[in-house]
Amino acid sequence: MNFDAAAPIYIQIGGLIREEIISGKYQPGDRLKSVREYALFYEVSPLTMHRAIQYLESQGLIVTKKGIGSFVNPALQPTDARQLLKSQARRFTARLRQLGLSKEEILRLIQECMEELDQEEKEEGRNNGS
Repeated sequence: MNFDAAAPIYIQIGGLIREEIISGKYQPGDRLKSVREYALFYEVSPLTMHRAIQYLESQGLIVTKKGIGSFVNPALQPTDARQLLKSQARRFTARLRQLGLSKEEILRLIQECMEELDQEEKEEGRNNGS
């Protein structure tokens, strides 16, 4: 894995797992991989992975049962995931405003990104279909 040197690796890994939870790959109550399995997968030390798990616990996304494993918080509701997405979007747009972009420029930038994603998906579908 290539991690960004600007942020702690455990936070980046936590973000990746959070995205899997938000996307619905893991449902409330689902058991996650073990710290050791994740450490091997992400090619990091078990201590780094343990910190990533603690980070997710502090956000209320997962619960850990000592000796059993970590699970997606059974009390997690779809609205909780939506709130997390909204929080990320707010941080992103606030950062763009700090960089001096106007509301219109931010919306235009997001629209351009969406169009690029649509085009990439279209091309990917074409490549997979041939």
